Parts: sequence; structure tokens; C-alpha cells
Amino acid sequence: MFYFVNYSYSPNTAPTNRSMAIIKALSELDVTTKVVFFAPDKNHSRVEEVLPNIDFVYLWDNCYIDLPRLNRISTRLYIKRFIRNLHFGDKVYVYTFPELTVALSKRNDISAYVERTEHNEVSFHCLVKQVTIPVFLAACRQISGMIVISQGLIQYYIDNGCSPDRVHVVNMIVDSKRFNGLQKQPSEPYIAYCGTASNNKDGVDQLIKAFALVVKRHPEYKLYIIGGTPSKKQRFNNFQLVKELGIEDSVVFKGLIPATQMPQMLKNAEILALDRPDNLQAKYGFPTKLGEYLLTGNPVVVTKVGDIPLFLKDGESALLAAPNNTQDFADKLCWAIENPDKAKTIGKHGKIVAEQHFNYLTETKKLVNIIFNK
Repeated sequence: MFYFVNYSYSPNTAPTNRSMAIIKALSELDVTTKVVFFAPDKNHSRVEEVLPNIDFVYLWDNCYIDLPRLNRISTRLYIKRFIRNLHFGDKVYVYTFPELTVALSKRNDISAYVERTEHNEVSFHCLVKQVTIPVFLAACRQISGMIVISQGLIQYYIDNGCSPDRVHVVNMIVDSKRFNGLQKQPSEPYIAYCGTASNNKDGVDQLIKAFALVVKRHPEYKLYIIGGTPSKKQRFNNFQLVKELGIEDSVVFKGLIPATQMPQMLKNAEILALDRPDNLQAKYGFPTKLGEYLLTGNPVVVTKVGDIPLFLKDGESALLAAPNNTQDFADKLCWAIENPDKAKTIGKHGKIVAEQHFNYLTETKKLVNIIFNK
């Protein structure tokens, strides 16, 4: 049996979008898979689609209580139950779930693979306190393989003792079918950002500052910030920043929108923007939203951080700005506005890059070949 395990299913988030793209590809590739979710999100969301070859299992059915201490207890119990039910020769793919990875590393009769898309110093969440980063890294050295999203993460795990032949890159992936047939609808001209509107991760505050420079030259443009904010403090600070810059009428905080509406809202934008700062997260991660941006065929302005320059070329498939440089980012946005025909050509080339390098079927085939030794 092949298991795909994720701690939770939370629609319209980057981890869920990536895992669901993989799961859909597994279905299309006729890989019989049991998808297991350990805990619910706050809405107790479930996958609404029925996918051939895919069986969805929710371990939290009828017995999950949303209290921190009981969460820790239930996680331990579910891990024990899951491990106990595994049989000789089973294959398990774990999507960023350190507690389960540690438990699986103690089973020599199965194959276990774990995916990590962030540096552990940036994103490491465990309900089981005994599972620290060193404990997790020790487990990574014991399992069958690591699946990572960037060249930086390959080196990180090799530097921490993982065998080089057991660390593999599967690129950022998106489900291109979500954008098939979309046509731009009439709307006011706007630049769009989507995602968890984090200042540390995605530089939303820097994007707001850059847009304040843009709107001086192009007052007809709006900035749409689509998605929730990681904290009330950041949300308040960004509202205050907009007020201080005097651009309240030009910045629209759209908040969370249904996943089904996201492709069209991105498609309707004139430009898509991601002002990621140059930090640990950007160096080792790779933004899923960038693939969605590119698939719209719209011009994309993004900072030159991490592996992004390995795939995109400035002025050819995207407009690459220097990180932590508000003026440069604003200049790139203005260039796209003032050179619409050239910008559209760049957008078309960017879409080709996404289809070639971030295709959910192609990348999942790589994953299947790794796990099944094809």
C-alpha cells in the first residue's frame, strides 16, 4: 500500500495546494493511494472531489477535541495507530510532519519519504515536544529519502548527514488545469498579490511601499492584497502603513477568498507581484504562488531570491527586482505598466516556464519514480 500523509487539509493554503496537486497527479497516473489526514483545520474541511485511485481517510473523525493538550495526546495516539497498521513493504510519503517522520524512522520493514519545503529554522512545528530539530534530522538520516523544493535544501540535508543519493528535488508544482480557459474579465486596473500576507515571508509591507511610489505616476492603479494576515499585529501595522503613505483609496485588502475564485482574480490583474525579502525563508524555500502567477500569462514582478533566478530571466520570462530595494521593485512595476506589449510577451514566456518546470504531472512522475525505484 502507498500512503500519502499530511497533518491537515486546509483549503487555499500553499501546503494544501501543493499536496492536492500531487494527489490529483497520482490519481491521473493510476497510482493507488490512501491519503491520510491526522487533524482537522478550524472548519473541519474535507476534500470535496472524488478522485479515481484515491481513498481519503480522516483519522480525526468522531474523536478530535480542539484543545492544545488533547491535540498533543490525540496526535500521539493517531501516530501509534497509523504505525501499527502498516505492513511489510508499505510505502509512506510524509508531507512536512516531523512527529510521524521520527516514528517511521524506527520501522525497517517499510519505505518512508518525507518532504520539506522550508528550512527547519524557519518552519518547524511539532505538538510532541520531544521531537526537536536534531531529533528530526537524525530521523531523516534513517528514512528512505528526502524530497525537497530547492537546491539550498539539498545542501542543508547533506550537510546534516543525509546521504546525497537519498535527497531529491521535486520542483514547486501547481495544478495548471485551474487556469485552463480563463479569459481576462473587464475590471479596474490592479496589481495583485496573493498568499498569507506576511511581511517576514513575502515582504507585503515592502510591496505596499513600492506601490506608493507607483501610484504617484499611475494613480488609476489599485493594489489588491488577497489572503489572510498571519497576525492581528501585522494586519494593523499594514493598515497603518497604508494610512501613513496616504494611499487608503488605492490599496484593497481582499482578505480570504474561495480557492475557486483565486485563478480568475489573478487572471484579471494587470501585473502580479511578489516582493520577497532576502532571508532564510527565501533562500531555502520556493513560493507556490509564483507558479500560479506565471500560469495566468500575466507579467510577474518578483525579487531575485533563492532558486527563482534559476528558472526565470529578467526581461524574458519575468521582471526580476533586487531584494530589499523598494525603488527597484517600483521601477519594475512602472516599466510593466508603461510597456504593456513587451510586458505581455514576458508574461507569455513566463507561462511557458511554468508549464515546463512546474507542471504537476511531470514533477509527480519524478516523485513516483523516486519512491517506486523506476
